[in-house]
Amino acid sequence: MEVLSRLRTDGTFNQEFPLSLLREGKKNECYSFDLKSATDRWPLSVMFALMSCMFGPTLASSIVNSSLGLNTFLVGKPIVKRMSEVAFLCGQPLGYYSSWSLFALSHHYVVWLAAKRAYPQRTTPFKDYALLGDDILITDALVAQQYRILLDKLGVTISEAKSIISETGCVEFAKRFWVKSMQIDLSPVSLRLLLSCRTTIGLCSIRNKYLVSVSTLQRLGGAGFRVRSLSRLNLNVGKD
Repeated sequence: MEVLSRLRTDGTFNQEFPLSLLREGKKNECYSFDLKSATDRWPLSVMFALMSCMFGPTLASSIVNSSLGLNTFLVGKPIVKRMSEVAFLCGQPLGYYSSWSLFALSHHYVVWLAAKRAYPQRTTPFKDYALLGDDILITDALVAQQYRILLDKLGVTISEAKSIISETGCVEFAKRFWVKSMQIDLSPVSLRLLLSCRTTIGLCSIRNKYLVSVSTLQRLGGAGFRVRSLSRLNLNVGKD
């Protein structure tokens, strides 16, 4: 997990940080891909190749293969007619401590490989993307094209219906929806959060999650015009 904290394009420890870096560049051509069951379909071969490059094949085998590839179990009736030994070739093991970091790092690896194929002569790291687990946003057309090709070869499917390909900077990342070069947040507010507006704790939760004014919070809490006017007057008097 500590490795992910050093990647400025990863949002594991701060979901909005990698997106804020892209927002500074006011990118318009954006590719927000939605992967179908990525954690279930991600090949072990990708994670093993990455770990082998970093730590050698022996340690990579103990990290990756021992968790899924060599972890076999028996399956019998009524699922199958004959008792069979089964092992996983893809996906993430349940309860495996390094599952998230291993998947996220290998996902970065695929993006880097796509950038290398798109720009073979490039010597600087590719940073025009934001990644959070299986959430991916790429702001380069050539890299996005190579990324799709690589996922197709790996057997990981992109949901076209849920993906957003925009030329005006409209993206979806980490459950947040941004438009106009990623400058305006149009993320929907959940009904549960709105129903909690009648309590002080609920209003504090909205204030922590969204940049709303005190007047708006008062309106959500049911305060009338007179209360909001007095509050605004007191704030102005305090400033004077």
